[in-house]
Amino acid sequence: MKPGLYLTIASLILAAFLSGCLEQREESEGAPVDGTIKIGVLQSLTGDLGSYGGPMSDGIKLAAREINANGGLLGKQVALLVEDDQTNNVAAVDAVNKLVKVDRVAAIVGATGSGQSMSVIDIITKSGVLQISSSNTGTDFTNYPDDDLYFRTASSDSLQGAAMAKLAQERGYKTASTIVINNPYGVGFEDVFIQAFEADGGAVLEKVRYDPSQTVFDSEVEKIATSNPEFIMMVSYPETGSLILRTAYQKGILKNIPWLLSEGLQADNLASLVGNDTSGNYIAAGLEGLAPDLAAGGAAYDAFREKYLAEYGREPGIYCSNSYDALAVVALAIEQAKNATGRAIADNIPLVANPPGEEVSDLGEALRLIREGQDINYQGTSGDIAFDENGDVSGSFIIWTVAENGSIVQGEKVAV
Repeated sequence: MKPGLYLTIASLILAAFLSGCLEQREESEGAPVDGTIKIGVLQSLTGDLGSYGGPMSDGIKLAAREINANGGLLGKQVALLVEDDQTNNVAAVDAVNKLVKVDRVAAIVGATGSGQSMSVIDIITKSGVLQISSSNTGTDFTNYPDDDLYFRTASSDSLQGAAMAKLAQERGYKTASTIVINNPYGVGFEDVFIQAFEADGGAVLEKVRYDPSQTVFDSEVEKIATSNPEFIMMVSYPETGSLILRTAYQKGILKNIPWLLSEGLQADNLASLVGNDTSGNYIAAGLEGLAPDLAAGGAAYDAFREKYLAEYGREPGIYCSNSYDALAVVALAIEQAKNATGRAIADNIPLVANPPGEEVSDLGEALRLIREGQDINYQGTSGDIAFDENGDVSGSFIIWTVAENGSIVQGEKVAV
């Protein structure tokens, strides 16, 4: 074979190799190689947080449909790849490995729970993929070394725990016992609450942290009641939390001592999970808790609520609007950056969600303005979603109550 022919063949082989490497690199960074821009959705569709994951996923899907109806992103349609983490860390890791290494998504919206997010944040961010959660409130995420690739559209428990202490102070309580789920959500909330409560002159008599895999809570309930606190502060999720509340009822503790519950228990089916008394009344009726204010988004939330209700035939629950906003800011950042990689999304989220820029809450209108080269300040349906240097947002809180018919009733605001 002639030397020139050797050189030609070698050049062709090298070009093919480099082309394959480039294609593989683009795919691994989340570039739209198959005609769509792939976004991962990691939510708890089953397990302890199953009451939340489905409705929140619907909020994300609603945003995706609006994006695609308004031309998609970068001229391509958005494809959501939804995974169920089962409110389980092992399942969360398996799901994220699939989304990052097999599906090669540009970003992941999730997880529902702070525990599951903490179990996967390194896998996601160290792969150069952006993570944004609409419901993680754990305090550990604020200063976590995430290479600025982690954001959240729900406010931290550094605010919510302090608001709970403020509510207790307004009620005149001086002593408390706490029972919390032993994960980043429960422990972080408890730490903030205790610090704020004691700073106001209160005293925490007993602290109980329970394993989320437990199904029997007799000893835990007895311990928090032994010291006879003026109230019990509980941070939990619906399935395990309902078992604790039922146990407290059976031991005569639920009605004899006031309880204040975290937003993790504000599920529409909480009353039915806790059960009924011998007269058929809901055991949980009258219980109170603290949660983010659903109406904080004002007119933007009202518009979202109407669209959600029309699409799914039910009211949006807690963190549904935050979930819509999570995908919205990711999409707007992609369109602004003209690039669907994790770093590009992270760098551009503040540009589309923070001032300055024209204030806009309609997702289609926001996309149009970006395409016209205008600066925008997206106004969240869940409230103010201007991100600070840690990817955190502010928040406001309200009291919620379980009504006699088992429904959740939104009440007055609590100042932080």
